[in-house]
Amino acid sequence: MYLPLYFNTEFMDCLVFGGGSIAFHKIQALLEAGCKVVVISPTISPDVARLVDEGRIAYLRREYQYGDCMGNQLVIAATADPVVDKQISDEARALGIPVNVVDVPRLCSVIFPAVERDEPLVVAVSTGGIAPFMAAELRNKLRSVVAGWSRWVCIAGHFREIVKQNVDKLSERNILYKKFVSAGEPPYDYQPPDSDDLDVWLNWLDSMPGRNGDD
Repeated sequence: MYLPLYFNTEFMDCLVFGGGSIAFHKIQALLEAGCKVVVISPTISPDVARLVDEGRIAYLRREYQYGDCMGNQLVIAATADPVVDKQISDEARALGIPVNVVDVPRLCSVIFPAVERDEPLVVAVSTGGIAPFMAAELRNKLRSVVAGWSRWVCIAGHFREIVKQNVDKLSERNILYKKFVSAGEPPYDYQPPDSDDLDVWLNWLDSMPGRNGDD
């Protein structure tokens, strides 16, 4: 069982053991999330080497040593050596550091979902580690569904701030949030109000094209 959480990963210190193609994909995901990445491995692939040359990651050319995990906020084990991967997992868990061991869910305290990013919207799909390829497939199917929703989310964020400024009771705020959602996604040619007046926004929602069956 995994608890789905959304971490603020900007500048998070992440340590990756392994320098092959699988490690490269994990490194890419970490970099996209804004993490600081250090790789420890006796060898690295050309793709990983390119990231080192570009100064995007740090690299230590050696095997895992006990104590390496200390001081990091996330550890990834992708060495392809089951014994070493378990040693890394054991150390990280003992230190209370989240750890992902590639393709070995029982050694993981965190897993990597398949992610679709369209900031600020982030959609993640997970199969709990039992079938990652299905998570990727479902993510791809959802991509067309959520396309353009980031604009809707940004408008919602503006609306939320205005509601918070004008409405004190949480129950009343929630009613207004539901009103926003029920109005549906605004067409691209239907711009939100350039106003901090809540009544103006509510009138805008009421006049949303298609809200009452209008074209």
